[in-house]
Amino acid sequence: MSTAMNKADPPLEYHSTPKRINAAIVNIPLDCLKELYPDIQRFTSMAVVFSYHPDSPSKPRVLLIKRNGEESSWGNTWEPGGGTPDKEDPTIIHSAARESGEETQIWPSRFAGNAFTCSFYHKDRKTGDIVVMRTLGFIIIDNEEMTAQRVWSSEMQQPVGQSSVRISEEHLDDCWFTEEEVRSAALYVEATPQGPFAMLLAKRDMVLLAFELFRQPQGQNLPPSIDIVR
Repeated sequence: MSTAMNKADPPLEYHSTPKRINAAIVNIPLDCLKELYPDIQRFTSMAVVFSYHPDSPSKPRVLLIKRNGEESSWGNTWEPGGGTPDKEDPTIIHSAARESGEETQIWPSRFAGNAFTCSFYHKDRKTGDIVVMRTLGFIIIDNEEMTAQRVWSSEMQQPVGQSSVRISEEHLDDCWFTEEEVRSAALYVEATPQGPFAMLLAKRDMVLLAFELFRQPQGQNLPPSIDIVR
């Protein structure tokens, strides 16, 4: 029996708030995720990458890409790379690595042991049903050569600078944002025109948690990183 809500039921912002998890907990076959999270109808992955701009080398920036407004849910919003697992993916962590490569040509070989997750309500575009979706997010930690060149201009309300990222046709633009810029992003509102920098609430809060985890000093108390073999 489906647990999806009828299209007449009012959607809620959150099913659960973002929280930190040990990446090893979800480094399991995809079909085992349902046993770990039995109330979830759909899983997605997220791959978060940080870098620095030469003018502010002590301030981390996160790479976000802008969704195509006509061919996807949450059109014209910004988000990290990620998406739905393929059945060929050994784990959801491999899904995150594959999606990162396909959407940004950044192919990670290692993720931090500190990961994060959040579940939220999503309206299925085909059926109109509201389903509970869980995103599992992972932080790329082998990205020393990538520089945050294309950044956000608050005056022009658009990205400026040459891009070092090759995005997929599913996306319209890319930009490296500071934590303060992410925190001030406009929130996505369905069926209304989106501003130049809008994010889905759950994804904004997951990215803010990723900033917090990224800032934590490396030490013995952190879970071990996860290597990706392709």
